[in-house]
Amino acid sequence: MEGEEAKYVIRDVHEGICGTHIGGRALARKIARAGYYFPTLKSECMDYVRKCDKCQRFVEGRKAPPEHLHSVTSPWPFYKWGVDILGPFPVTPGQIKFLIVAIDYFTKWVEAEPITTISSEKVKRFLWKKIICRFGILVEIVSDNETQFASRLTAEFCEGLSIKQLFTSVEHPQSNGQAEAANRVILKGLHKRLEEAEGR
Repeated sequence: MEGEEAKYVIRDVHEGICGTHIGGRALARKIARAGYYFPTLKSECMDYVRKCDKCQRFVEGRKAPPEHLHSVTSPWPFYKWGVDILGPFPVTPGQIKFLIVAIDYFTKWVEAEPITTISSEKVKRFLWKKIICRFGILVEIVSDNETQFASRLTAEFCEGLSIKQLFTSVEHPQSNGQAEAANRVILKGLHKRLEEAEGR
């Protein structure tokens, strides 16, 4: 198969009645599973997706250029924590819309607390109550540079306890990979719980 016939198959599988505008490699696999093959299948699929207007407009997010990898380690338990905020979620009876999540880089221990609003005061209270009072004073904290983490109040709180604040860049949130991984697990669990609750 080649030429116009190949282009028709690619277009139909990618955006036809059952098309889902999947990526180039997945499109090539789907076409091959359907029993079609031609030598340039993968490269033509990749090229087609690259030129697809909808795929380019609604791509999940532009990737920043790669940077050198740095190993992120913690020499002992509760030395370094990653902190992030999830939400907003649909409002619950207690007006709770957000979740503060912290994960220890060494043990992978997760602490989380539901909150109604996001503020530096809530972050400070969470760090004091859920981390410092339970596990001792941490040495480093990794977060994005949103207002609640980068505020003067949070900076003074950390400075007063000699906690070093490390901020991830907006382009590379995966540099706080521990917190991002914890967020995925929590969101998956919440999603399952909500589906179970709807089924009752």
